[in-house]
Amino acid sequence: MDNQSDLPPCGLYKTTEPLPNKEQWVREELLVYFHNHSEQGPPLLLLPSSNEHNRWSFHDKGYLIREAEYVETLVSVEDEGFYILTEPLYISDEEFIPERTLVELGYNRSADPILFMGTFEDNAIAFPENGLKCTLEIFEMLEPAEFHVPNAPTSEHERSLG
Repeated sequence: MDNQSDLPPCGLYKTTEPLPNKEQWVREELLVYFHNHSEQGPPLLLLPSSNEHNRWSFHDKGYLIREAEYVETLVSVEDEGFYILTEPLYISDEEFIPERTLVELGYNRSADPILFMGTFEDNAIAFPENGLKCTLEIFEMLEPAEFHVPNAPTSEHERSLG
């Protein structure tokens, strides 16, 4: 596991198995931030600490991955942020979210995707604190909403990667 180029990129992942010898803290079905490097050398998992505006901040200290095969059990998930639905999302037989709707993608601690529907409030688009819990298959229906907002806040983690 010395070769970082053999490891997946840093980012958000879902655990599918507990981390060996750390099962008490890193369980299966958990949102984590994976670093393919650490000051000690081995890859590192950071656990979510708090959620503000539908985005997670992660703890500064994490858990080293000492068994190389464990990395293969992690499932990559899409970045938190803004997306456009590429097709209608049916909630029931009568209710659906139309194609081309602006949504914010977030997660719960179990790494279940949550879609937050944008609404107009005065002259701004606002996203609620509660959203629609989805399965990982929702990623196939999302297209990044690529735009730039000057002076937009970034997550603590994005600043630390800079």
